[in-house]
Amino acid sequence: VVNLVEKPNVIMLHGWTMGDISAIPKYLPDSEENWMGWAKKELEGRGYKVTNPFLRFGYKSEYEDWKSELEKLDINENTILVGWSSGGAFWVRWLGETKKKVKKLILIAPSKVVGNSEKTIKALKKLQETDLLDESKGPWSRFHDFECDPTIKDRVESITIFISNDVEWLTEAARIYAKEFDAKLIKLENQGHFENEKRQGPEFPELLEEILDK
Repeated sequence: VVNLVEKPNVIMLHGWTMGDISAIPKYLPDSEENWMGWAKKELEGRGYKVTNPFLRFGYKSEYEDWKSELEKLDINENTILVGWSSGGAFWVRWLGETKKKVKKLILIAPSKVVGNSEKTIKALKKLQETDLLDESKGPWSRFHDFECDPTIKDRVESITIFISNDVEWLTEAARIYAKEFDAKLIKLENQGHFENEKRQGPEFPELLEEILDK
């Protein structure tokens, strides 16, 4: 029997980096040393087309710059979008603006600013002042300055959000998104912000399962 159903194409988008990470190979989205590269290899082995874009200067770019790059990709009703951290925020903002229909939206520790509680916003502002590079501060704030469009859930077949023992403003962000989208919220143990140092290795079977789940 020939399977005539075309497999979805998958796009996995990294988040806001601390400067130019092109000199740190293990952090590049296609590197099999991290979960994005691992997932790409696993999916390609199953016949999926996977794109892990790398916005080298994303850490000091405006939302519109990200948008112009990412809209070069083929995003349609048979696309699965995966977004990590600010990459997740990008997809939420973009889907809200464009009203695009996609197959699945999977957010990994997604960032959010508008609608968070006063307590976490205060902690976040402190973090911005101390941790972000000067050239990143303005673009980062503008990038995240958007209202979430809850009707995204009407144009996406399924929405899944992963969270772990992250900082409070990010765990709160994940819960807010989950509530706004009636999304499936999966909490994993001891993954931090899903960066290499906090994980046991690049394997991310739970993500693979969500992508492959029909």
